[in-house]
Amino acid sequence: MDNQTAARIQIRDQLIALISAKDHFREALLADQSLPIWLMEEHCDDGGGGDGHTRNADLRRHVADICLRLTYAPDQPGQETQKLTGLVGISASTLKLGEDLNTSKLLFKESIQAYRKQFGSSFEMTDLSSRELRETILGRMNIQHIHFVQCYRQLKLFPIPPKRVGFSWANATHGSVRLTATKAIDHLRSKYTPGQGLFEDIQILQNLPENQEVVIKRPLVPHLRANLTWPEEIKRLRANNPEIRKDWPGQVNAPLPLFMQLEEGEELPAFNQIKPRDPDNKPERQQRNDRRLVPLSNRPGSLIFTRIG
Repeated sequence: MDNQTAARIQIRDQLIALISAKDHFREALLADQSLPIWLMEEHCDDGGGGDGHTRNADLRRHVADICLRLTYAPDQPGQETQKLTGLVGISASTLKLGEDLNTSKLLFKESIQAYRKQFGSSFEMTDLSSRELRETILGRMNIQHIHFVQCYRQLKLFPIPPKRVGFSWANATHGSVRLTATKAIDHLRSKYTPGQGLFEDIQILQNLPENQEVVIKRPLVPHLRANLTWPEEIKRLRANNPEIRKDWPGQVNAPLPLFMQLEEGEELPAFNQIKPRDPDNKPERQQRNDRRLVPLSNRPGSLIFTRIG
C-alpha cells in the first residue's frame, strides 16, 4: 500500500468517527431540554408559539443544525462559516461527548494535513490535493461539499460555568502579525486559500533576506467576543497557574454558542443580551500603528507590509 492510499484510508476512518461523534453529541444535546438555553435574537424565530419546553427543544435543534454542520449550506459563500451566538446548558454526559467530538475534529484535521503533505507544500499541489480528495474519498461518501473549517473548529465547552458573560462587538477592520520573511511564507501557505495574488506575495517574500521582519495585515470582519468572569476559586487558580488560562480564558471569540455544564435547576450565568450589530453605528477608535506600515507590493489586496519608524 502506497503512502497516498494509506492517507486516504486514514481520512475515511477519521471522517466516519467524526460523523459518529457528531451524531452522539447531537442526540445528547437535544435530550438536555430541562437545562436553559439562550440564543442571540437575530438567530431566533420568535413568531412561533408553544410552551417553554417546546421552545427549548426548537432552539436546541437550531444549535445542532448550525454548530454540527460539516458541509456547506445551500447558497453559503465559500469563504464564510455558519455562525450562532448564545449560551447552552448541557449535562455532564453531554459535555463528555462534546469533548469526544472535539478530539474527533482534531484527528480528522490531522489526517487531512497528513494527506496534503503527500502532495508537497506548493499552492498548485494544495489545490490538486483538494480536488483529488473531493473526487475520491469524499465523493464516494457523498460528502464532497464538506466545509473543512466547520469540521475543524472546536466547540467551547466549560465544565464549570462562568460567573458572568459579557458579549461585545470587536469592530477592528484589520489584524496584523509580525514575522520574519521565512516564517511569513509558511504562515501564508498554511492560513490562506491558494491563489495567484497570494503566490505573488510569496515570491516577493522569497526575494527578501530570511530574517527581515515583515507584517502580514489581514482584513477582519466585525465579530462578537465573550468576556468571561470566573468564580473566585477559578480566579485563584488562574492567578497562581498561568498554564491553565487556556482552559479558563478571560475572553473568547463567540461565533458559536458557549456550552456549559449545569445541574438540574441551575440557571445560565448572568449575561448581557447584546443586540445585532448596527453597521451604521461605528464607534470612535484610537489611531492605530497601521499608519506606519508600508506595502511591499503594489497589488491591491496584498497582505504583506514592512514597518517604518
